[in-house]
Amino acid sequence: MSAVPPIRREVLVPGAPEVAFAVFAEQIGAWWPLAELGVFHDGTVAFAEGRIVEYSAAGEESVWGTVTAWEPPSALAFTWHPGSDPAVASRVAVAFSATEGGTLVTLVHDGWESFADPSAARAEYDRGWPRVLAGFAASVEEPEGATWVVLRHTAVGADGNAFADPRFPEHVAFLDRMRRAGYLVAAGPLEAGGGEGMTVLRLPGRGREEEAERLARGDGAVAHGLFAVEVRPWRVVSAVL
Repeated sequence: MSAVPPIRREVLVPGAPEVAFAVFAEQIGAWWPLAELGVFHDGTVAFAEGRIVEYSAAGEESVWGTVTAWEPPSALAFTWHPGSDPAVASRVAVAFSATEGGTLVTLVHDGWESFADPSAARAEYDRGWPRVLAGFAASVEEPEGATWVVLRHTAVGADGNAFADPRFPEHVAFLDRMRRAGYLVAAGPLEAGGGEGMTVLRLPGRGREEEAERLARGDGAVAHGLFAVEVRPWRVVSAVL
């Protein structure tokens, strides 16, 4: 085992782990900086048949590694030897964990013992991974823009505290559906009594206001009269998630 420690990098991206895993594993050719960090520099790269393969514009192939774990949407691992002999391969593992605000993506790169100069190899990758993960995160954040909406909930059918109403769990179930879909940004009451609340949703892609309206009306607590809901499109000019 190498005495050189692994590289560990983390990035928080919006949406559910299913989304982050799909972008990383199925759309790698869209965000990997091949012009600088590729073998041929002019084609694409993809996970294909248990391998990571770069394809040149002329149809040449370069195998970067072999998949050793494929557990969507939580984990992915592979050997790593882009542009070099498979005998000189290190190891990369990527984990996708749901957390507040989206998905925490953690990349761990180790196996430096395969290199003639483990410290130099680690230093080179330590400079490269931040650029790679920044491109990945940008691709997850706004692949085709996003539709933001604010849902303003007002209790109209509750006798006292809306939280104690037997219909309130239907609202919790709605929020959970939005979370699992990767749409939920934030939700909570605007006052202690639970009479008013606000939910912020972000749907990937532009022009999905009508869909957001249907989703809001599909909240069981709205359909059964506990809450009235006002759906307001929101033009977001700055966000940190």
